[in-house]
Amino acid sequence: MKKSPLILFTLAAAFCMPAIAQAQTYVGISGGLTLPSDSQNKGKFTAAVPATATATAIPLDTPLEWKTEFKNGYNISAYVGHRLNGGLRLEGELFYTRNGIKRHSGVTVGGANIDGVGVSVLTRGTPGVADPTVGAVVDSGIGKVKTIGAFANMYYDLNSGGKFQPYVGGGIGIARNKVDYRPSNVAVGKGSATNLAFQLAAGATYKVSDSFELFGQYNYRDFGKNKLALSLLPADLTVKNKQSMFSLGVRIPFGG
Repeated sequence: MKKSPLILFTLAAAFCMPAIAQAQTYVGISGGLTLPSDSQNKGKFTAAVPATATATAIPLDTPLEWKTEFKNGYNISAYVGHRLNGGLRLEGELFYTRNGIKRHSGVTVGGANIDGVGVSVLTRGTPGVADPTVGAVVDSGIGKVKTIGAFANMYYDLNSGGKFQPYVGGGIGIARNKVDYRPSNVAVGKGSATNLAFQLAAGATYKVSDSFELFGQYNYRDFGKNKLALSLLPADLTVKNKQSMFSLGVRIPFGG
């Protein structure tokens, strides 16, 4: 894992420590709906595939690409934060998200679409009556994407003295992505990566009382990329992980 997230967290903590001493602290939890963005997966063959009687050779470094559409999923988060004078709010967040895979499509090798070609062109099996097309094999919603990690967030609360407080902000952090592609229940590729991540957010808080708050929030998150080593082919594939999230939660303020 790269050192840059740790350095950023350390600098942020050092910068904010004098102000935190005057803060109102809170804890909170939230959960909601995750809407993943499609991923245009790109990779290349890591070894040459020899020709057969029915298929031409695939040279080393030939580009491989296809599109993945994800199912909606869910997200949960836990928070501890500090509310400063003037509407500024600093927050640490732990999160977990999970979603399934809807379908894959548009498989290209060397720029040529092969969705309508028998899958034996890739597996180099013997073509025959049981040789479904590449498009039919990958048009399956089996697999999942899981992400766990932490953010250091900064928000600005509008109308910070009122009961209803809109807010905007964002954060940086680290995310551990785990991707499992298994179209037609075949383990095509899986992998994990720890990346620098960022998010932008907007929401609104309703102060039910001095010790209980409700909030709704939208987040856009970019968790970076995963590189999968494919198991059926001598190839790798890079998968993007970007998500929009809608969540509802509660906060418990104390002190201040």
